Amino acid sequence: MAFLGALSLVSLTAQARDLSEIQDDVFQVANSGAYPPFSYVDTEGNLVGFDVDIAEALADRMGVEVNIQTSPWNGIVAALAGGRFDACICSMSVTEERKQAVDFTDSYYSSGLSVWVQESTDDVSSIDDFEGKTVGSTLGETGNQWATENGDGKWRNQTFQGLPDMLNALTTGRIDVMIADDIPVYVALNEQDLAIKQVDVGELPSWPAAIAIQKNKPELKEALNSALAEIKADGTYQEIVDKWIGEGVEFD
Repeated sequence: MAFLGALSLVSLTAQARDLSEIQDDVFQVANSGAYPPFSYVDTEGNLVGFDVDIAEALADRMGVEVNIQTSPWNGIVAALAGGRFDACICSMSVTEERKQAVDFTDSYYSSGLSVWVQESTDDVSSIDDFEGKTVGSTLGETGNQWATENGDGKWRNQTFQGLPDMLNALTTGRIDVMIADDIPVYVALNEQDLAIKQVDVGELPSWPAAIAIQKNKPELKEALNSALAEIKADGTYQEIVDKWIGEGVEFD
């Protein structure tokens, strides 16, 4: 998921707390809350998902209390750079643009872009076939960046705040093509009866996902990397994968 305009955030970075301050207080973590199964609000109003469980497991290994909050995706890097959060554990893809604004931990999984259409669609088999169509993507994500950079007026871009709204737009015909990270769509298909299909349009970008923190916080970065290594080694990570993504999925 790519944040547009990261270059403008570098000068806005506020002083973040160091690890010792976090240990004496609460580890403030952000995610979008609109990206199932990674983070979303359930029917009882609880923030749940893969990234929520990862954040809680890491905080446990680090010996800190954690407070996980939601923040609009298209402003989440700005909120981190401004010191509102200590980290974004939010399935953020590592891009060169973002690395100019924030630092990243080791990767904790990888995901790539995928193209989806209605099952009845038979005229989309390549990127050239997007011409004249309405292409949906989530505002601020890598799919939106790709669609914006590659459209060049050939197709109409329509943005959404999250995957559920975009899936609804595709199934109801409000958009013709959907570009999204692959894993969340696979999970949605396992949970819902959606009349959509994936189209192989050739090689599309893929990125490692990592935890974003403010720049120049080596102690926090080291603590998070150590905690990540621990939960992978002791089986906690795979338990979280099995719970939210699916048993048997290799997701590292």
